[in-house]
Amino acid sequence: MTRWFPTRGPVPACRAALVVVGSLLPCAAGAQSAPALPRVRSENPMIAQLLAAAPAASMTFRGLVETINDTNGIVYVESGQCGHGVQACLTHNIHVAGPNRILRIVVNLRRDRTELIAAIGHELYHAVEVLHEPGITTTLGMFMHLYGVSMSSTGRFETRAAFEAGIQIERELRTTPAAGAGR
Repeated sequence: MTRWFPTRGPVPACRAALVVVGSLLPCAAGAQSAPALPRVRSENPMIAQLLAAAPAASMTFRGLVETINDTNGIVYVESGQCGHGVQACLTHNIHVAGPNRILRIVVNLRRDRTELIAAIGHELYHAVEVLHEPGITTTLGMFMHLYGVSMSSTGRFETRAAFEAGIQIERELRTTPAAGAGR
């Protein structure tokens, strides 16, 4: 059945068409979801550039980033100084914001690109160790977990797996031709 609407020319028909098209636009826009924000990120432009390039040069680094992307963790990497004479560290603080657990890695930028990426990867491994335990939501819980799984004879928290991940990343970077660029 055809309905007849009194009109004063084409204007109301155009409005009706605009309403129909306009109502469809939000559905089409929603179908194209915005890319998810990276869960490993930095506000430092130099570190952000390294984080963007490293996964292409190191399969191990890429695996760590993908593993973190599959958790409820967000890891910020920033420039700074760590204690105990180390050049990079996962700080022993965890913050919960909504469904996310936020961790922070601090790195000393005074080294070559390959060593810096390997150090970040080493610390990302520690972040994975924490994020794999969904019950770790407090700084004390994080400290106790790291204390329980690490070699602390030197007074530092360290795991063999994180140490080996850093070495593997450095090996991959040194054997990938594009990885050495920008040193």
